[in-house]
Amino acid sequence: MTGIRERFNKWKEGRNKWQKAGDMVFWVLLVLLLIPGPRKTIITGLNSVTLHLKNPRLKTEEKHVQLGAEDFQWSMKDAEGTSFRLEDFKGEVIFLNYWATWCPPCVAELPEIQKAFDKHGDKVRFLLLTLENPARVDAFMARHDYKLPVYYGNSDLPDKLKARGIPTTFIIDRNGCIVSRKTGAANWDSRATDRIFEALLK
Repeated sequence: MTGIRERFNKWKEGRNKWQKAGDMVFWVLLVLLLIPGPRKTIITGLNSVTLHLKNPRLKTEEKHVQLGAEDFQWSMKDAEGTSFRLEDFKGEVIFLNYWATWCPPCVAELPEIQKAFDKHGDKVRFLLLTLENPARVDAFMARHDYKLPVYYGNSDLPDKLKARGIPTTFIIDRNGCIVSRKTGAANWDSRATDRIFEALLK
C-alpha cells in the first residue's frame, strides 16, 4: 500500500498546474456523468460541439440504394393523425430522420435540422420519424419552439430503411434512390448540406 502511495505522490508532483486543472475537470465531469440529470445535459452539449465536425456526404453512384415499389408502401402518420405512404412523396427529394427526445445526439442536431428546414423546406420533403408518445413530442417541440414536420410509423420499416441506432438520416433523390445515409449527429446547417440539396434539385 505504501508503494502505491509513493508512486501516486511521485506522479502528482510531476504534473504542472494545467495538467492538474485538467485532471480536476475530468473528475468533475466523470462524477456529473454518473448523475442522470446533468449527464444528459453534458452529453447533449458535447454532441453539439462534435457534430460541427461531421458534414454529410453523398454516396458514390455505385453505392446508391434503389427503393422498390414495396418500400414505397411504408405507412406513417403526421402529428394530426393523417396517414401517408412514402409513395405520396415519390418524385421529391426526401430528408428522412429517425430521432427521439431522450436521445442526446438527436437533440443536439435538431437546431441544425431546423435551420436546414427553414432554408430548404419549400423544396425538400422533411420527415422526422419518432416512435414516442405524440403528446410528449408535441410538448418537446413547443418547449424548444421547433417547427419541424414530425411523423409516426404506421407499419414496419422497409429493410432498406432500417437503422441500428438513432439519429439516422437518409436522403432520397427524386428517382427513389438513397444517396446519403448518416448514422449519428451531423451538421445539417452546412455548406455541404446545401450542395447536396442543390445537386439533387437540379
